[in-house]
Amino acid sequence: MADDQSGTDDTQPGATEPTSPTHKRREAAKPADPSPPPVPQRPGRWRRPLAVVLIVIATLLAPLALAVGWMDRDLLNTQNYVKAVAPLSSNPAIRQATAHAVTNGLWNKVNVQGQLDGVLPSWAQIFAAPLSNTLKGYAYQATLSVVSSPAFSKVWAAANEKGHATVKAALLGNEGGVVTTTNGQVTLDLGPLADRVKAALDARGIHALDGVATTPGSTTFVLFHSHRLAKAQGWVRFFQRLRVALPLLLVAAWAGAIAVSWRRRRTVAQLALALAAAMAVTLVVYGLGRGAYLNAVSSPQLPRDAAAAIFDALASGLRAAARTVFVVGLVVGIGALVLGPARWATRLREALSAGFGSLGSRAEAKGLDLGPVGSWVAAHHRVLQIVGLVIAAAVLVFWGTPGVAGVLWTVVVLLVYLAVVEFVGRLTRPAAPARP
Repeated sequence: MADDQSGTDDTQPGATEPTSPTHKRREAAKPADPSPPPVPQRPGRWRRPLAVVLIVIATLLAPLALAVGWMDRDLLNTQNYVKAVAPLSSNPAIRQATAHAVTNGLWNKVNVQGQLDGVLPSWAQIFAAPLSNTLKGYAYQATLSVVSSPAFSKVWAAANEKGHATVKAALLGNEGGVVTTTNGQVTLDLGPLADRVKAALDARGIHALDGVATTPGSTTFVLFHSHRLAKAQGWVRFFQRLRVALPLLLVAAWAGAIAVSWRRRRTVAQLALALAAAMAVTLVVYGLGRGAYLNAVSSPQLPRDAAAAIFDALASGLRAAARTVFVVGLVVGIGALVLGPARWATRLREALSAGFGSLGSRAEAKGLDLGPVGSWVAAHHRVLQIVGLVIAAAVLVFWGTPGVAGVLWTVVVLLVYLAVVEFVGRLTRPAAPARP
């Protein structure tokens, strides 16, 4: 019995050469000089707070960079400015406000009631005031017909193209030309349009305004109205100097946050979602600012509906860009979270993988064979997926104004493409060799 125990118990102190085959195999499998497993290095304590600071800086810079880009691209660029304000010529509120401005400008230069008093008999002079108002209403209708004609659209576009240099000067605090700033108002000289109205009235037999001289500044239309225009000009000049620096600082903050982060996928998600939140706040501020502006400028010189049309035409690029960036940030943030290690993300990916595997099995059972094309896609499916992501990103970057619909359609097409590549890869991917 003792001999049996000595032959089988390799832990006995007196045993110097075990004879168990199992023990020999274990000893042969053990390394001669085992080393301890490497301990993962902890990131520096400064990296996490620095990444948070850079994310906050990027979030604050994003709305400013967007606003400066919109100002430089839409307000201070002649071609884009004219493109933005050209549709206003067909806006009913602008047409009515322009007709009122021209009619009042002409009527204030001549005493029509006094002229009627001089030609009417004494017993009919009581009708001078009503007749003057009637003629003014008739002149307004004639003016409205002039600004409602197709020719007015060309005159409006040409006038804005010629006057944009002075609009730019007014926004930057300089004056001159056909646009001037007085008492917080940016006014457009409508002298050439007044000449057309006088000619139209002469053709209809109304010569009461023939003696009115349409000198520069005699007939104006208010484009903007704000008592804080001088302060706004200062901000425009300040940010106009930063039109190149702000985007560079924004990109540097994004890149720095990702570079110092220990968990870069999570940082990308945080940056994207923070960008979306910043754009949401920008849209809220836009709505509040629009309402405050319209409440402040409503006046006979600039009716609320006309002011709203001008504001929306000039600021539509800012609102559209904010909406687009909001959707892009939301899509990128959600995508980064889906690819992360969270339990719900892991389960979602496993469910999608199982679904594609089931579809591939059913298609294979039905004898679906894609031939060499399927085999090539299966061998390069990862590369094809990366190429699809790069192309989608390039489309969003180089597409000038994709808008919300453009972003969503780009994402939908990308998801369909990725699904097709994954399905074909699962269908024709060769099975892994069995382990011996």
